[in-house]
Amino acid sequence: MTFRIRTRVATAIALTVYSIGIAAHHGPPNEPLYDTSEPLVLDGEITEVFWRNPHARFRIRVTEGEHEGEIWEVETNPVGILLRTGFTADLLPEGAPVKVAGAVSRRRPQSMALFNLLLPNGYEFADAARPRPLRFSDRRLSSELLPVEEEKIQAAIRDADGIFRVWSRSLGRQSRLAPEDLTPAALAARAEFDRADDPILECIPDGMPRAMLHPPPISFEDAGDTILLRAAEHDIVRTIYLTADTDPRDVPPSPLGYSVGRWDDDNTLVITTSRIDWPYSDGNGTPQSEEAIHIERFALSEDETELSYELTSIDPPFLIGPAVRGAEFSWDPAREIEPYNCALWDE
Repeated sequence: MTFRIRTRVATAIALTVYSIGIAAHHGPPNEPLYDTSEPLVLDGEITEVFWRNPHARFRIRVTEGEHEGEIWEVETNPVGILLRTGFTADLLPEGAPVKVAGAVSRRRPQSMALFNLLLPNGYEFADAARPRPLRFSDRRLSSELLPVEEEKIQAAIRDADGIFRVWSRSLGRQSRLAPEDLTPAALAARAEFDRADDPILECIPDGMPRAMLHPPPISFEDAGDTILLRAAEHDIVRTIYLTADTDPRDVPPSPLGYSVGRWDDDNTLVITTSRIDWPYSDGNGTPQSEEAIHIERFALSEDETELSYELTSIDPPFLIGPAVRGAEFSWDPAREIEPYNCALWDE
């Protein structure tokens, strides 16, 4: 049965726009790929900008100090996250002077992950994934500097129908697998995981359940006997079958698996996914077997502005009993599912 709830959200709620749902993992400065102990500060001028996912990058020619004359590559957050902080590509014109602070790469010479950036306009960007204190300026770059497209907001309010809308992950409200959830085999595999081998860095779309654990927004679309669940990261589209009569064992394994949904208590969508052919259960290298089954619960709040997400994972080879993770989503009428456009920068 297709679920419907008439939206009761007042127009005023829509004006709290451009809220950012960012999980702490989603930015480049991670050990052991980068030395995060002592930030390097460089003055330079922009030579190139690569405004694409999974992480935007730019290059500078250092103009002062011991690195003068060198070309350094600076990596920052995904494009969608940057845009939500008011950071657009036109703020970095070629030849413009900038000052950067960040973590030096342990693997690539003259490469760093951005912490702070003093822009040519005098505003400072201070890492969207891990908001940091200002270092160079007293003016923080903010989404408030962006124009609000009121017509799009009003259209989103008009079209919202229960769970069927765009949802942004709430800041800092996501749980993860703990060591006590894992079998010895999983702990050993996790210890050997090299973040440099993460498929996401090669623009390979994630499988389940990691496809649901990223910070960019998600949306639900009513397609009759199915629901389309879109995740902005890698333009992922999941098909949720509401009237499935297929034996899952007859479905070929795939990265996103085979998902069957049902409505529970009129405001909760429950999805069971099996037949998954994807090696990882999260971004930390936790392994996953083809036995894995994931049960998701999306519970809509009474005022339809919040969505609670619970993910229960069952995978005997690697999990000690059912392991539960969760996150919270908020409705932001200003958000849209934008093309991900992942690409690798030619070295």
